[in-house]
Amino acid sequence: MQLKRNSDRCRTLVENSIGLVTALNPVLGYETSTQLAKEALDKNKGVYELVLEKKLLSKAELDDLLKPENMIKPK
Repeated sequence: MQLKRNSDRCRTLVENSIGLVTALNPVLGYETSTQLAKEALDKNKGVYELVLEKKLLSKAELDDLLKPENMIKPK
C-alpha cells in the first residue's frame, strides 16, 4: 500500500512541476513551452493539466512522452 501512495505522490509532483516544460520543449517548441510555464505560474496550475486543457497533446501522447524510460534514452 505504501508503494502505491509513493507512486501516486511522485506522479502528482511531476505533473505539477514547472520543470515539465523541459521535456515538452522538443515536441511543443520553445515558445509554446515558455507560454505554458508562464501560465502555469500565473494560474497556479500544472503544466500537465494545461497541455491537456489546451489539447496540445492527447493524454496518451503526454503520458508516453513523460515515461521515465523514454526521457532517458538518447534520441
